[in-house]
Amino acid sequence: MMYLDTNIFVYAIENHPEYGKKAKRILEDAEKGKIKGCASMLVLVELLNVLNKINRVLKDSDKKELDLKEIITAVESMPITWFDLNFLIIEKAAEYSYMVNAIDYIHIATMELNSVREIASADRDLDRVDLVKRVDPMEYT
Repeated sequence: MMYLDTNIFVYAIENHPEYGKKAKRILEDAEKGKIKGCASMLVLVELLNVLNKINRVLKDSDKKELDLKEIITAVESMPITWFDLNFLIIEKAAEYSYMVNAIDYIHIATMELNSVREIASADRDLDRVDLVKRVDPMEYT
């Protein structure tokens, strides 16, 4: 099972110049069942937050805004395992002292408590975490 970090969804949706195509390929492989994907509900929260910020920029530029409901519904309907947030995850996250963003603690705890070791992510900070193996989108095959 491979955990899908929020940046994979964001880069695929926004057609990121460096990571966009590779992120889309990861999501397509999850969609087709080539990889068994999973993510925390926190990914949806983070994704909604980023898309909302993108919409503010688009609105200020008089460009067409993204349909947040449509995108979130599409992501939610993907055939991946969605892990709920709970107190056990929060408590496990509070045990860590890795030099990464504390939000990542939630992702790491979700992975640890669900015996997931691989994470697809462009976030190089996750290389500091011995509990997980980061799969960089640019190296994904």
